[in-house]
Amino acid sequence: MRKNPDIWMKWTPANGLNQHGIQTRILKRGIELLEVGGKVVYSTCSINPIENEAVIHRVLAEFDGAVELVDATSSLPGLKFSPGMESWLVASRNLEFYNTFEEVDEKWKTTIRPQMFPPKAEDREKYHLNRCIRILPHQQNTGAFFVAVLRKIKELNTKDDSKQATEMECDANDQSKKRENEDNLPHNQRKKRRKEIYREDPFVFFKEEEVVWKDIQSFYKISDSFDSKCLLTRCLVGKKKNIYLTSDAVRNLVVTNQSTIKFINTGVKAFVRCDNKNMKCAFRIANDGLDSIFPYIGDDRKVYIPKDDLITLLLNDNPQKSPPIITLSEVVQKQVKDLSLGSCVLIYREDSKDDKTPLVIHISGWRGATSLRCYMDKHSTVHLLRLLGGDISKYDINKFQRAKDDECENDEHCEETDEKEETEKDDEKCENDAKSGAENLVKQSS
Repeated sequence: MRKNPDIWMKWTPANGLNQHGIQTRILKRGIELLEVGGKVVYSTCSINPIENEAVIHRVLAEFDGAVELVDATSSLPGLKFSPGMESWLVASRNLEFYNTFEEVDEKWKTTIRPQMFPPKAEDREKYHLNRCIRILPHQQNTGAFFVAVLRKIKELNTKDDSKQATEMECDANDQSKKRENEDNLPHNQRKKRRKEIYREDPFVFFKEEEVVWKDIQSFYKISDSFDSKCLLTRCLVGKKKNIYLTSDAVRNLVVTNQSTIKFINTGVKAFVRCDNKNMKCAFRIANDGLDSIFPYIGDDRKVYIPKDDLITLLLNDNPQKSPPIITLSEVVQKQVKDLSLGSCVLIYREDSKDDKTPLVIHISGWRGATSLRCYMDKHSTVHLLRLLGGDISKYDINKFQRAKDDECENDEHCEETDEKEETEKDDEKCENDAKSGAENLVKQSS
């Protein structure tokens, strides 16, 4: 809980319910791989019995005497801990607690399983769950841990597994014979074996006469030494959204194995489509691949920016309120005066007076009609501001304190609303009393 503060807001009992099955399968597989007499240590960073004792109880029950829980306390002298739990309640997502599976509502029986409940009182001594080790955070100022040591004392009951293995072996022999018979046939009579093809978006590498590349190369004055055949997109038809850059070796690997290897992602994002009526090029430079293509970009799209101006651009990250060019230094104004609208590279070079390597920063920027801005995500912005000595108080916000403040504001608003309603009720009551008094006076006078 201390290592992961987000868990206070995100955690629900369903988290443990989901983990129970996964953890059980992992532990069972580990025990299956053990030799007789071997040990396996099951450990988690959770204190939820559904992920801990319930898993141990389920495995011990299913293996029925082939595995035992070892008392490992003598191996941990000086360690403060609590014994394992022998009884617990199982909670639904809505924090409805149940003692037995029979009590569970029908709507929860798909997520709450019978194996999650503790053993019956008369069976507790059989499983010795108190031999488990629970290390709680307050005991010695650590994180929470659960540890259980299990020993395999005899072979598992694997009759069903053996039967399944035998059937698989028979199938394998049949397939082998089938392949042998096929290999004995003449070459022209053999059936072609179909390779499994994974249905992923294609990796379409640029050709030498790529129309999109001509516009990009012309706009950014990219030198001819840059190999455009290492650029790729993920769409065969239609507008290309992102353009990625790979090395020549990776390109050859993808091209020659695209039908047999499942490629998920490759390359770094170099250009991003940014449609704008006033732009001569439909793609802007992406920060991800900027360092790779920077040496090839012409000087026309490079702007050298002083430290103070760069801090100003980083602090003004709202694209609707980008800093006007006239508010920046004359050095920057002169460089962008004749610069056409569109993407550019902002370069900061630290003045180094000693032998230390100067700090050099390359950022993807945008030259607007009257403004200049930089493309940078929040985390990178904070990092650069720290390097430059800028003010990061704008981004240094404690989300827990902000949530607490918002809650207080809501409470104050509710109190103000209640006071207003009470005042309105009092005014209405006074008005009604006044009307009643006036009516009584009229009756008395008449």
